[in-house]
Amino acid sequence: GEPAPALEKTGTPIHPRNLEGLQSAEADAASAAYIPPPPPPSCPGVISNGTVQLGVASAGHLTVPCATSIVSGGTNGTTAVGLRFVPNNTEAAAPGTPCEGWGVASADLNITGFTSAGCGAGNVTVESFNATTTTATSVVRVGNTFRVTHRYVPSPATALLYQVDVLIENIGTVPVNDLRYTRAIDYDVAPNTFSEYVTLAGATAPSVLRVDSNGFDSLDPLAPHGALPTGTPTFTDLGPGDLGAHFDFQLGALAPGRVRSFRTYYGAAASQNAALNALATVGVGTYSLGQGNWNGTGSPLASTGAPVGTFGALTGQPTTFMYGFLPPPVFSSCTVECRSFNPNEIYTVDLLGTQDICLVNSSSYIVPVGVLYRYGQRLQFNCGTYAMGTLCNVIPGPDTCNASVYDAICSSPIYAQNCL
Repeated sequence: GEPAPALEKTGTPIHPRNLEGLQSAEADAASAAYIPPPPPPSCPGVISNGTVQLGVASAGHLTVPCATSIVSGGTNGTTAVGLRFVPNNTEAAAPGTPCEGWGVASADLNITGFTSAGCGAGNVTVESFNATTTTATSVVRVGNTFRVTHRYVPSPATALLYQVDVLIENIGTVPVNDLRYTRAIDYDVAPNTFSEYVTLAGATAPSVLRVDSNGFDSLDPLAPHGALPTGTPTFTDLGPGDLGAHFDFQLGALAPGRVRSFRTYYGAAASQNAALNALATVGVGTYSLGQGNWNGTGSPLASTGAPVGTFGALTGQPTTFMYGFLPPPVFSSCTVECRSFNPNEIYTVDLLGTQDICLVNSSSYIVPVGVLYRYGQRLQFNCGTYAMGTLCNVIPGPDTCNASVYDAICSSPIYAQNCL
């Protein structure tokens, strides 16, 4: 069986997987005294918007080594970068055994793949990875069934969040009838790393299959997983303990050659209110929070830790880390309009049943666009015929937009990234 958890000075048990990571780090540190240090790495995959810093691995999960970074605050600090709050240099994903990761599966076909830095990986092959100092894009294959893209970009709505767009393409030849996606993180939050409080909200949302506070559950969506009691929408301030957040999502059917896309977030803030406001700004209702076990006295950034208590859970200080999920939107309606970037265009209706036009200065005309709002953002495609059908219905009076064609356009590999 699994060894009993070891106690640290906070009185809460350290998960055996984190204990293995600590022992490995100690052994590495001891041997390093006798080995000349290597040249500093360039730390590929470490990205930042100046407030939130992420370490994105080539397979799309978080946590990469970065010997040139500053050791993170609190106990068991590390130079590895996973999910970090830049203003106070606190880190949530990298200490101990880093288990942040994701998985994708077809439950009906029994095909699965998953990846993480320290808690296992299987059936995932990296196709490409590109990163700048602020963005990263990972593309992998899961067997011959899925191509999975994770695109990390700073949120345009708030500096406290990184936007993580996920695209899952069925590259196989048969339909997937039960698509699953798993995302999990073992939160390790200062000041007393391996002893934190977690909150999980939106557990009864339509796309959520199950949630759990065990950050060490398997990232394989088809593996047996523990679960918090079903029917409860929010679990607040669970802990203290060596805890995390595990979400299993059920995303419906996916035909061959089609893409299921959705938006997630990772971020950090100096307080709980700031974190919740950031999540509300982007419309997230399904999320997790990781907060420190701290009573508000002493220095929360000291490498020796600080006194334990509920102050950290109640206020979110010194740092509240967060993950958020927005489900794939339903395409129910769209409209025919002029392009938003030219205010001089005037929508002109043709009452005879030929295509409406947008007049510019009463002399030239432009084909109108089909407009749809997704995640609060305006999308527009020229009216016309695509391989999936005709976007705009030409009728007497105002033309109408075909939402089912819009849905097909946004689930095609050609256009899916333009719809996020």
